[in-house]
Amino acid sequence: MNSSTMSSYPDISGIYTVYGGRYLLENETLTLNVYDSGSHNVYIDIGCFNGETIEHFIHFTRNSILYDIVTFEPDPINYRLCKEKLSQKKYRDYNIFIIPKVAWIYNGKVPYRVGQGQKSGIFEKKSKKKSNVNNIMELDAIDFSAWLSKFIQYKDTKVHIKLSMPGYESRILQKLVVDETLAIAHQWDVEWAYRSDPHLFVPRIYLQLMFDSFGFTCTSFTLLDDVRHAFNAKLPYENVTKYFNLKVLPDSDTYTHYVQRPSVTESPRLWTTRVNSKKH
Repeated sequence: MNSSTMSSYPDISGIYTVYGGRYLLENETLTLNVYDSGSHNVYIDIGCFNGETIEHFIHFTRNSILYDIVTFEPDPINYRLCKEKLSQKKYRDYNIFIIPKVAWIYNGKVPYRVGQGQKSGIFEKKSKKKSNVNNIMELDAIDFSAWLSKFIQYKDTKVHIKLSMPGYESRILQKLVVDETLAIAHQWDVEWAYRSDPHLFVPRIYLQLMFDSFGFTCTSFTLLDDVRHAFNAKLPYENVTKYFNLKVLPDSDTYTHYVQRPSVTESPRLWTTRVNSKKH
């Protein structure tokens, strides 16, 4: 096994590495594993709450020990819970990085509702919903699309991304579509939240069509409760119930699974190359 240091990304600090049991220093970058065959596997979890979805991935994924795992959890309380759960001895051999930043559409500060568990998230100041201002904090955000295109440098890297940003998944996915970085990932698990909200209907339909346009197939839908049940019973992923009609499923904790079709032969690296060429 070889080890290679990937390019760093500006303004990311406070990254915790489970394997080392420490925070990365300012002059350190994420070190990912590159194997002799040149193949490379990365799992990125946006919004891991208390770390349970990372546990699920490790349990259900064959050879998960070979994956580099990067998770974004900006809520200070959730971040602590995530760090505690993933710092268990059984995970110390996994290359896991916890980033306390908001994966978003720009670099800067973003108002964030904290201390709400799974309901923590970006807070729109124009929202009519009542909120305790004491729960709103300005947190650091990064342009996830730009970060992803800089972070994944190896042509044969297989990237699996889970996205849970209830009510804001469309915004971040739209940025990925515009930047043509959506296809850097080979697999997506997306929580389309608040599907009954008419304001989110058109963006969601557009993005579902874009997944198809970028070469992805929707394979199934799963419920987080079913995944938890199989995980707690130590069952394989085959025992997780798969659904094929999103309309009958609840608005929250429902994941849509997209896999890149084998017919998509263009390397994800070329998407970024093409974007860069347009700028000159």
